[in-house]
Amino acid sequence: APLDSFTVKQKFGNYVDPVYNLKIFNENVVLRSNKSDAVVKNVLDGKIVFAKDTSMLARVVIVEHDNGIHTIYAHLDKIAPNIKVGKNIKKGAVVGRIKNDLTFEVTQKNFHINPLELISLN
Repeated sequence: APLDSFTVKQKFGNYVDPVYNLKIFNENVVLRSNKSDAVVKNVLDGKIVFAKDTSMLARVVIVEHDNGIHTIYAHLDKIAPNIKVGKNIKKGAVVGRIKNDLTFEVTQKNFHINPLELISLN
């Protein structure tokens, strides 16, 4: 798992927005760390293909893995200093830190897959 100790704040899949009462498909999970300033870890061996600040998702790291899988770590408060695009990264290596919540997304080719299924396979 990308965090040592967490609860699932928002699940993958369909949900109803409480404010607008609209049915929405959530393509990621939001994991709430049980401790603040938590370390975020890479979940599979791979290669870093994106690592920078974005306007919508704060700091983001994307790792490319075998079989067309990408893991996306978003809303990071800090990206680890050794995280550089093009570098290989091992499972368990630190990608950054979060104060509370991590947005974690997994894609395979053009499809979103439930990140909790990937975590449970690990």
